[in-house]
Amino acid sequence: MGTIRRLREILLDAPWSSYDLLSSAIVAGIGVYLFLVPNLFQHVGGVYAPFAAVAGERVWGGLYLACGVVGIGNTLWCERPAFGFWLLSRIGVAFCLLCFALNNLLYQPPPLSSVTYGLLSVLALWGVARTKSSGR
Repeated sequence: MGTIRRLREILLDAPWSSYDLLSSAIVAGIGVYLFLVPNLFQHVGGVYAPFAAVAGERVWGGLYLACGVVGIGNTLWCERPAFGFWLLSRIGVAFCLLCFALNNLLYQPPPLSSVTYGLLSVLALWGVARTKSSGR
């Protein structure tokens, strides 16, 4: 019941936690998608070439899924997690979103999703910067 109560609190009273939940869900969803479409980097004409140069879809999918699930867990946990774990969770989600934003900006011309990932990554970085050990 504590997780349901926390979700209700997030949706009604905690806008930054709502953002954490949404961004973590997006990152986890990208991770699942990368697992489900194993040849994505070869099929989408060059947009994901910088990702493919570093690692394959499964590696990126595992990273994104792990960061997203930890972020969701931290946000929905009934009690406040340890500060270091909470901060690391936000940093992981921000890193994933920033990677997508920079990847899209490297492609010429940048796809429309560059705006979305750019704004999400800026907000995620702002969330990391405003994280304090004294509060949620």
